Amino acid sequence: MLVFIGLGLNPKHLNLEAIEALKTIDKAYLDRYTSIIPGFSPEILRKYYLGELVIADRDMLEGGGIKRIVEEASKMNIAVIAPGDPFIATTHDAIRLEALMRGVEVRVIHNISIYSVAASATGLQAYRFGKTTTLVYPEAFKPYSTLETIYGNIERNLHTLVLLDLKLEKDKAMTIPEAVEILLELDEKEIIGEYLAIGAARLGSSEERLTADKLKNLGIYNYPPPPHSIIIVAKPHPLELDALHYIDHLPQKLYEEYRSKKEYP
Repeated sequence: MLVFIGLGLNPKHLNLEAIEALKTIDKAYLDRYTSIIPGFSPEILRKYYLGELVIADRDMLEGGGIKRIVEEASKMNIAVIAPGDPFIATTHDAIRLEALMRGVEVRVIHNISIYSVAASATGLQAYRFGKTTTLVYPEAFKPYSTLETIYGNIERNLHTLVLLDLKLEKDKAMTIPEAVEILLELDEKEIIGEYLAIGAARLGSSEERLTADKLKNLGIYNYPPPPHSIIIVAKPHPLELDALHYIDHLPQKLYEEYRSKKEYP
């Protein structure tokens, strides 16, 4: 059997279903490259699981590693343990599909992910989010597709969740100030800097910090360490504007300005 287990966004999110499943596992692969869970250590799993625990990098869970894991799961109980929900990081879909095509039994234990927490934590309405995008470091190429997604969502009056690049194998994680600088540089239309946005740091953890301001200003604030993300806010509903102020700390002056504005941004 192949069991996919979601860890959620902080160590306390490990649920009872996952704990019970770990008692049946012969070998577990712990994904340590798709995201960061503040305060998490592999030793936390040792309270519930005493079998073989492999700290897995990208090579182990992608490419040739997929067939190896599925072959193991055809003979014993294997777990792939991932931050958030197991299939928000699409890299794991290939493992699940390979297992199903090979006739290996698959079980999924879900958990909360940034997709739901981004809306519930900030007070924005979930059904007003458009396509999510990831902003990568502009090294091999400039990620103009990220801006195209933001522009498209703006045209449809939808919020944009922008996930920020993680290169954990290089000990790099993009910060909100870095992301703002990259986004403004890529913004050929020169419009998004004036939109309201939320800098979201360590969502779902005890160190969670939410900061609302115009996008161009988000880089001046202090944040706890990554993971970070940014939400570009479409024209806010009056209740969302209240949430931006009272939950996400939109400055009083901007709050009053946007309450009286007839045009957005």
